[in-house]
Amino acid sequence: MDKKRIEKEMRELELKIHYHFNDISWLAKAMGSIKIEVPGQGKNGSEYSNEGLATVGDTMLKSVIADHLYRTKNIRTKGEITTAKSDLENNSTMHKMMLGEGLIAYSYNDLHFYKDPNIPDHEKVVCKEHDPYVEAIVGAVYYDSNYDTTRRWILKWLLPLLERYK
Repeated sequence: MDKKRIEKEMRELELKIHYHFNDISWLAKAMGSIKIEVPGQGKNGSEYSNEGLATVGDTMLKSVIADHLYRTKNIRTKGEITTAKSDLENNSTMHKMMLGEGLIAYSYNDLHFYKDPNIPDHEKVVCKEHDPYVEAIVGAVYYDSNYDTTRRWILKWLLPLLERYK
C-alpha cells in the first residue's frame, strides 16, 4: 500500500472523527487490518496489526463510559453500570457506527482500502460484525495525546455517536 495514499486518507479521516493527530501514524495503525504472524496467539497463530491498539482503546472506552454513567447519569450499581455500558460499547453498536458514519471506508489492508471499487473477495479489507476499528481509534487518540484529551474526545464526539447507534 502506498504510504502517501495512507497519509492522505488518514488526514481525511481525522476531520471526520474531530481529532487532529500530532502523529498520523497512530491513526494509520488503527485503521490497518493487516494480518501478522504471532506464534502461539490469535487464530491460526496470527492476528490483525491493529488488535493490540484496539485492546488498549477498549479499556479506555469502558473506563470513560463507566465513569460518565456513574457521575452524570446517577447510575450507581455494578449491574446498572454494566448493562448501560454494554448497550453503548458492544460490538454491534460500534460496527453500526463505523458503517453508518462511513468510517469503515478508511480501513485498509496491504492491497486496498475498504472503499476501493471492484476488489476481489480474497483481497477485501476485514469488515465483520466485530471489527476492532473503533477501539483502535480510541487507542490511537490516547497514544497520540493523553488520558484527559482522550476522555474529552470520547465524551464530546464518540459517546454521542454510540448513543445514536445503540
